[in-house]
Amino acid sequence: MKKIYSVFTILAVLLSAGSINAQGLSGEFTIGASSADYETFMDAIDDLQTQGVDEGGVIFTIQAGIYDERFVLEDISGLDENSRLTFMAEPGTVIFEATGTAANNDAFIRVNALSYITFDGIDLVDVSSPGEEIEYGFYFLGATTAGCSNNIIRNSSVFLGASGDRPITATRGIFFSSLAQSVEASNSNNIIDNVSIDNTAWGIQFRCAANFLGQITQPDFNNQIINSTFGANQSLGHDLSSGALAINALGGRDMVISNNTIEKIENFNSAPALPVSTSGISLDSCSGIVSENFINHIEYEGTIGSVFGIRTSTFAGDTTLIINNKISGLIRSNFTASTTDPSLTITGIWIFSQSGNNGLARVLHNSIYLESENPVSYSSAGVNLSGGSSGQFPGEVFNNIIINRISTDSEDYRSFGLVDGNTSRGFLISDNNNLFADGENGYLGAIGRELGGSEQFSNDLEEFILFSETNENSVSFLPEFEDPAIGDLSFSSGLISTVDYFGPTLTEVPLDIIGETRGLTDTFLGAYEGPELLSVSDINQVAIALYPNPASNFVTLQSNYFLGNEIEIGVYDQLGQMVIPNQRMNLETNEIRFSVESLSTGMYFVRVQNNGSSTTKKLIVR
Repeated sequence: MKKIYSVFTILAVLLSAGSINAQGLSGEFTIGASSADYETFMDAIDDLQTQGVDEGGVIFTIQAGIYDERFVLEDISGLDENSRLTFMAEPGTVIFEATGTAANNDAFIRVNALSYITFDGIDLVDVSSPGEEIEYGFYFLGATTAGCSNNIIRNSSVFLGASGDRPITATRGIFFSSLAQSVEASNSNNIIDNVSIDNTAWGIQFRCAANFLGQITQPDFNNQIINSTFGANQSLGHDLSSGALAINALGGRDMVISNNTIEKIENFNSAPALPVSTSGISLDSCSGIVSENFINHIEYEGTIGSVFGIRTSTFAGDTTLIINNKISGLIRSNFTASTTDPSLTITGIWIFSQSGNNGLARVLHNSIYLESENPVSYSSAGVNLSGGSSGQFPGEVFNNIIINRISTDSEDYRSFGLVDGNTSRGFLISDNNNLFADGENGYLGAIGRELGGSEQFSNDLEEFILFSETNENSVSFLPEFEDPAIGDLSFSSGLISTVDYFGPTLTEVPLDIIGETRGLTDTFLGAYEGPELLSVSDINQVAIALYPNPASNFVTLQSNYFLGNEIEIGVYDQLGQMVIPNQRMNLETNEIRFSVESLSTGMYFVRVQNNGSSTTKKLIVR
């Protein structure tokens, strides 16, 4: 009997030990060489794969230093919205310097079919030798039955290319790819926030599940790319035979692409077999909002292919809202187009129908400025609605400034402001724009440029209104920009505004590209609200400075209007929720200083109110 009792006792102890070992990780741990809980990432990942993540989640704080690891996250149980896995570091203190192999799919950090993971404050730098480059910074691969959703990458940077050499065409700073066979397995609800990407062929790409022809089999939903920069330190692009992109998505529904800066893409010596594009933002069969993006310089040198600031086709039944974007510095070098091909080689915003996806694109309050130093041998357009030989799909174009100052060296090539590529009128609804083209062979508008169409074009606004059946209340003049030569399309501080600068306020666009409140009745055309007039008592017309911006500790608001006036200030997040309560004060100074240390990284709005009127400033917290 004693023997039987002993056996049961041993089993009980073993089962108890097994239960303890099976408990998932939770709480906070450290990774690093200095008395950390885990010396390497692989040590931490071994425990994650063995034990999983327990209720409340787990946070790994990475000690400052340089790490030479590349790693894969997969087969980790317990992850959900209440149990996240977080790797975090003080921004700028943790750098991964790793090398690749001769394989063509190396990644610094690969995530296979896992959700609810956060990477915060991690910088990636490829130090490989040529031929052994790392192709991907962050690589998320969804499986047929389990996707990569609710992941976050923020306050991080990616710099690829073998030890700083120009990158190969396969490089992606961040890549999400899906094999989903259901909505539940899609790659959805991911956020990329305040990420800097340099020296890659493509910056960020979301690719939904699709067949070998690129036709969508399962879309992704609600992915966001916000507050990020591309090519600010070293340009995106390459010297090989392919295109280059800063932001690309296939089949992304309800996306948010906002407040990003595409500083430089330079795609040189390219000779692709088929036409490809070099683009700032390229969305294929997507939908959502594309707003407050600054596109400053995109150059494509070589043979066939085009340059686009923003190119988009919209998922059938959905809408893409393209608002408050600034597009300039589009360059096509060492290229001569065919005189029989009606294609446009440079386009500020291209709206097109794709594989039956012909949802509505709404182009509101954008500023587009195209110019070239010398006459060119190709055609171009500020905004082009293109439907092919049988195109009949909707587009709305309102309150934009569309300037095309490109001259061509032959009348075979033309430069347009706005092109309606539908086969019949009524599908494009467009008004209250400023359309201007003063280059040689320049025209403010055209119709009938689709294949087989009967082309009409004019540089006379009244004539264009007549045959396009649009833009009845539009204008045509060259605005007084601050400095278009360097891409500053804000209005000159000395501007004396006239009625031509204004259009009716659109409820969808209450703020401009830098967060200024738009007028109550009439608002400036384009992405910028215009110079603020101190003679007007309404606070939404008063000059208010906000600095530093981005901020991490304190913010100062400054305006002479504050002196002697009762001011109320509140801070709101992107969902309109108040995150710093309203403070009412009567000031004897022209400055207000307040703390933002309690706010998470992201974009906020500072609202200043007085006597029933208000103005809003955009604030980035890092």
